[in-house]
Amino acid sequence: MNPLHPELLIRILVAHFFADFILQTTTMAKQKDKNGLKSGSFWLHIGIHVLVLSLLLWDYHLWPVLLIVSVGHFLIDAIKSRISNSSTWVFVIDQVLHLAVIVGVWVVYTQQEMILVNKISELVSSQKIWGLVLAYTLVSVPAGVFIGKLTGKWATELEEPSDAQKKSGLNNAGKWIGVLERILILTFIIVNEFSAIGFLLAAKSVFRFGDLKNDSEHKKTEYIIIGTLLSFVFGIATGLLYKTFF
Repeated sequence: MNPLHPELLIRILVAHFFADFILQTTTMAKQKDKNGLKSGSFWLHIGIHVLVLSLLLWDYHLWPVLLIVSVGHFLIDAIKSRISNSSTWVFVIDQVLHLAVIVGVWVVYTQQEMILVNKISELVSSQKIWGLVLAYTLVSVPAGVFIGKLTGKWATELEEPSDAQKKSGLNNAGKWIGVLERILILTFIIVNEFSAIGFLLAAKSVFRFGDLKNDSEHKKTEYIIIGTLLSFVFGIATGLLYKTFF
């Protein structure tokens, strides 16, 4: 099977990320969101995008790619500028649409539709890939829920009537810290970097337990240590099971 020849795709992606992130200041982005097509920053951004893309493609035979990607970028940014909500989801959808246009143009221009379809079919039918999806799914939210059930008794013991006023920290931060650490552990095991797990545990100990030094927080310290060790056990066990069966 012929390769996908990603050189053109890589150049377009480099141009996109340079123009959309490195060469676009925070002030430009805010003015675009606030004033839309009336903003000089909007047109400056589009001009920078076209210029960077032109420089990186550097071949007049590729003018259809330059035209379609640039027009696609303009239309997506124009639509986004009319949406007052600048939430994380709007940003994610915006970037997904940009990447979809880029990949679509690359695939069609290089006439590699069937090669791409065949490669996707190979991935979808791969037992190893599905095992990987299962492993990462298990160590994310399901493992967190299971750990929450196991430690629920101690969590109730830590609660006090005045906790609502005493709570500090980011909302759901602990949950996502656990998800990320299990994903990292699974990844370290898959790539045979077992020593990195020890570094991760040491790093978390420094940041997570550094402020739990008082005797009055003894129960809270024990609770966090139990949760951390359970999280590591789930991550390591899932990784070892994956390597054993796949």
